[in-house]
Amino acid sequence: MRLVKYIAIAIINAFGVVVGIIWVAVPTTVAQPALNYQLALSGRQPEGETPQSLSELYKLRDRLKVQLDNLAKNPDNTPFSPELWKSEIHRQQSQTLAQQLQNVQSQIQIEETAKYNWDEAAKLASQAVVIGRTAKADPANWEQSQRLWQIAIATLRLIPHGSFLTDRAIDKTIEYQGNLTVATYELQIARSVEKIRAEEEQIKELERQEFEKKEQARKEIERQEFEKKEQARKELERREFEKKELVRKELERQELARKELEKKELEKQELARKELEKQELARKELERQELEKQELARKELERQELEKQELARKELERQELEKQELARQELEQNQPTTPQPTTQETATPTPAPVTPAASPSNFFFAGDTNRDGEIDRQDELGKEQWSLSSGALVPFNDKKSDSPKIPVWQETKVSAPRRAAMLSQVHLKLPENFKNYQLFLTADSLAAPHISVFQKVGNGWQAVDISGAKPLVFSSNIVLGVESKQFADRNWNGLVNLRATASNNGLEIASNTIQMGVTPWIMPPNTAAVTEVQVSDRGSANSEFISQLKQAVEPTGAQVKIIQGDRAWMQDTQKNGYVQFPDKLKLRNFNVAVKSNSNPADNNQQKSNFDRDLSVFKIGKPRNEESVNQWADGYGNLQVTPPIPAYPMGRVYYGNPGNASFNPEVLDFIKAQRIQGQPVDIDTSWLLTRQVDEIINFIPSTTPGKYIMAIASPEAGVKLLEELAAKGYGDVTVNRGLSNEITVSAALKNPALIQHNLNLQKQKLNPIVDKLKREFSLADDQIIQIPAMFGYSGYAWWPNMVNSVPVNGNLLVSNPRGALIDGKDYTQERLRELLLPFGVNVSFLDDKYYQELRGNVQSATNTVRKPEELPFWQSLPNNY
Repeated sequence: MRLVKYIAIAIINAFGVVVGIIWVAVPTTVAQPALNYQLALSGRQPEGETPQSLSELYKLRDRLKVQLDNLAKNPDNTPFSPELWKSEIHRQQSQTLAQQLQNVQSQIQIEETAKYNWDEAAKLASQAVVIGRTAKADPANWEQSQRLWQIAIATLRLIPHGSFLTDRAIDKTIEYQGNLTVATYELQIARSVEKIRAEEEQIKELERQEFEKKEQARKEIERQEFEKKEQARKELERREFEKKELVRKELERQELARKELEKKELEKQELARKELEKQELARKELERQELEKQELARKELERQELEKQELARKELERQELEKQELARQELEQNQPTTPQPTTQETATPTPAPVTPAASPSNFFFAGDTNRDGEIDRQDELGKEQWSLSSGALVPFNDKKSDSPKIPVWQETKVSAPRRAAMLSQVHLKLPENFKNYQLFLTADSLAAPHISVFQKVGNGWQAVDISGAKPLVFSSNIVLGVESKQFADRNWNGLVNLRATASNNGLEIASNTIQMGVTPWIMPPNTAAVTEVQVSDRGSANSEFISQLKQAVEPTGAQVKIIQGDRAWMQDTQKNGYVQFPDKLKLRNFNVAVKSNSNPADNNQQKSNFDRDLSVFKIGKPRNEESVNQWADGYGNLQVTPPIPAYPMGRVYYGNPGNASFNPEVLDFIKAQRIQGQPVDIDTSWLLTRQVDEIINFIPSTTPGKYIMAIASPEAGVKLLEELAAKGYGDVTVNRGLSNEITVSAALKNPALIQHNLNLQKQKLNPIVDKLKREFSLADDQIIQIPAMFGYSGYAWWPNMVNSVPVNGNLLVSNPRGALIDGKDYTQERLRELLLPFGVNVSFLDDKYYQELRGNVQSATNTVRKPEELPFWQSLPNNY
């Protein structure tokens, strides 16, 4: 029996050990390198999962407390008699649960601290956002916003790595860093503006002091000169007075003598007058009697002449009525069922029956249909169907107004052409027997509000009514001039249907119709020749840049125009284009610019010697975009390719900012021109400026008609740094002299920056290249990848060499401030290597001022480029 008892105890002890092993779960290590504690979970927990939130930790803590309380209340619930092994199991359970509870409470403290830091960072971010939305151009406001973002980022970094919020804190830190970049950028702009304003005020004060000094000296000289002149004047006045006094006395003496002579002469004249009056009375009596005889004879002759004229008039009226009745009967016999057209018809009607005197050959009505600069019988063919390749053109003729508060096309009172030289002429030639008819001109209702028509009268032009209410001034050769008050757009296709009608007493005798079209607005590509480069004067901030710009531009034959008081980003202010119009001697090109709507108060157009015919217009209304999209509507974001297959005038492309499209009214305007294709959108939502000229540029080569497309490549930028490090230049500085100056090795040791750029290449740039090859029919050998890198918020991490300006064989590029190896800029040399096969000459400009403001050479300048030498209608296929 004792042996059996010992065997039973041994079995029970062995069972207890197994139960203890099963009961006490393997501890799980939490990824918290700072604390390095273990959280053990009991196998008896009903849920059996690892806590994933603070609320689950609270539940686990409460559950562990209950289990500890239960163990304390029920120390022995087993059916076996108390033994030592049972006490050991109970103690191990208590210790395990206590350790678990301690670990859970420690984790709760960490998560509560993390949550507190998370909430504090969110509050700081909210304050920074409020300041960012309401801040004006005040450095103090943006400095406060910058400080709040910095504190928010620092607060997020206090969250331990093992917290549930660790991953979210990392993502939120990257987001806040982007916002910090925007705030820093706005702070730099505000400080730059404040500095420039202070410099301008200082210059003005010095100029004022200099002016006052000169003015005082001038006034002193004037005072002394005035005193001398005053003394001389008084002396002259004294002498003049003495001379006049002598003359006066002499005149008085002579006057007395003259009056005496006049008195005697008057007496003699009075006697002679009385004698003449007597003779005149006798003469008038004789004349009166003679006139009475002549008047009686004249009245008799007039009576006889009136009787003759009345008889002749009645005879002519009888003959005219007979002629009209015969004509009416003949018309009724020839076409008894044809309805008569009305003056409201605007489309090409069925020709009305005409009398022999009003046949089509005698009713010539046409414009320059074949676009040879002359109007003759050859222009009759195809005049009723207009296309981009054929038909009379109507030029856009915006007036030069000092108060453009009302769009030109909304003006109702137009008495004279804005510029007579730009009128599109239409000729109406008639035989002399039409002089008894009334001639009317009508335009279709869609075009009527958008055009003005004038008639050449003598040496001038007078406005023509195009509603059919008032007739034209008759002439056998009527010359009309047509002008358009706007281009084709989303509301009007730019077509004009004009109808000339001859009527007699309300009866339409003859009519003729032509269709005309407004000249399309054309945007020149970056490969076109340049006549002028425009840049804004920013004082000492960009004086070196302007000096280098002149040195690079002027040898090419173009000029540099420095504009005072304009915005730094000249590329965004207006998009320079042109229109073409046929002329007998040569093709006429007129410069027409689309002005930016971002500053409605700015209506001054910057002109040059090349822009005597410059017209400027605006499209739509300005949009109040949120801060991240504030540059999306700038005209740096609207570009055009060189001629490509199926698009001989190039194809327009623009940057799509993602959540807010490029100005839809501008896009509709481009589409309405029809000449440069449906615009292609490029994803620029990841760029700080959202502008497509930051990543794409077309550059002409030395081979005429050939070009290359440069595109920014973050992958090539990373490889350039890796190449420098592999050659042993890790300690060499890049971004030299900029606020983000750094060594090659330090840059490569920033994995977030490197990975960000590699992701941009894979997720953004590679799809863009594929789309451009497809849309623009580009071959691989036409595309060059320019090394570039971008910060987290989408700004160029070093000066962007893609944002460059081709000028007559010379490419103006930002100085990338790359690593100096043997006295040469490594990044500059890489660009020269890439462009060498195409014969492109490169001039690097110091644009540090613009780089710190997150822009580069093309954004800082604007160009006036030459139009195509070949008329667009000769470049297009028929019926384009």
